Amino acid sequence: MFDESDHPLRLGAQLAVDLGLAAAFTVGGAALRLVASGLNPLREPEHSLGRSQLLSKGGAKRSPVTAEDGAELHVEVDGDLDAPVTVVLCHGFALNQDSWSAQRAELGRHARLVLWDQRGHGRSQRGLVQQLSIDQLSRDLFAVLEQVVPTGPVVLVGHSMGGMTVMALAGQHPELFGSRVRGVALLATSGGPISADLGLPPYAARALQWAAPGAFVAMSRLLDPGWGARDVVRWLTRRYAFAPGASEELVVFLAEMIQATPFEVLAGLFPDFRLHHSAGLGVLQRVKTLVMAGERDQITPPSDGLDLLRAVPNADLVVVPDAGHGLILERPELVNAHLSDLIKDVTTVPSLMGADAG
Repeated sequence: MFDESDHPLRLGAQLAVDLGLAAAFTVGGAALRLVASGLNPLREPEHSLGRSQLLSKGGAKRSPVTAEDGAELHVEVDGDLDAPVTVVLCHGFALNQDSWSAQRAELGRHARLVLWDQRGHGRSQRGLVQQLSIDQLSRDLFAVLEQVVPTGPVVLVGHSMGGMTVMALAGQHPELFGSRVRGVALLATSGGPISADLGLPPYAARALQWAAPGAFVAMSRLLDPGWGARDVVRWLTRRYAFAPGASEELVVFLAEMIQATPFEVLAGLFPDFRLHHSAGLGVLQRVKTLVMAGERDQITPPSDGLDLLRAVPNADLVVVPDAGHGLILERPELVNAHLSDLIKDVTTVPSLMGADAG
């Protein structure tokens, strides 16, 4: 018997919707900046923090960093400034350093904290680079280390795209790992191209791999900013960033960061995720490494964490129950406990330099 749900036109319409939504929200956060804003690359993006303004940052000090092309990166230093170790927090795609709000106070009890907005995100400039890439972000991270953390042991913590930035740094500067860099935490991230199905039907997931970049461009031209953009972003955020049951407060908090990220930055970085491959993963065997994956993550599922563990067999893998891609906000107590343990381990056993770099 003919099933109306299998009608080619219906399937085609559903595919278009699924692809549009997945392209609008993929790889580490989300993307629905509906109209290009004509960025001046050396101008700080207009950025309304929304609920982020409610965050208490205590005595944090701004320590701007100048990247290799002259772009100014927004960096803040917080926590225990006399602690023996510095923790550098690298946020995910379409987010900014405020995504670490649930970690800031707790980790600041154990370490000096360096938080930065990656290029084009938050209050950091996009710069003059023609093509945004993970490799460029890792060069920016190297500049942050050189200018803000020139000495002393370091723990690098990356969420989603931030984890990719850390892994790329290991490939570019292996000499840092096991000497300056003593610990690494990779949260909800992947060492290879993003291949998650995002909960889509198989046909849509396969088509997403080639259609998503074009969908970005199409949406920027076709969708009107008055077309319920805020509601759409919140719906996408709830569906793809969190496990079922996330509070509206969390959804709004993350969605406002996403909407504040310039569309050109999202579209510029997105193609690189399809090619991403972390050649420097073996270097992480020199340091204490923690991998955390959300049990319900549709973007970088636990299988991506297992792949990281195969590449870094001495790493610790933690699958966080009832958490999605936004596990740092969903399960902060558990995430903070494991990060605090990593910091303490690094302080007590500072180096694994004898291990094979791979």
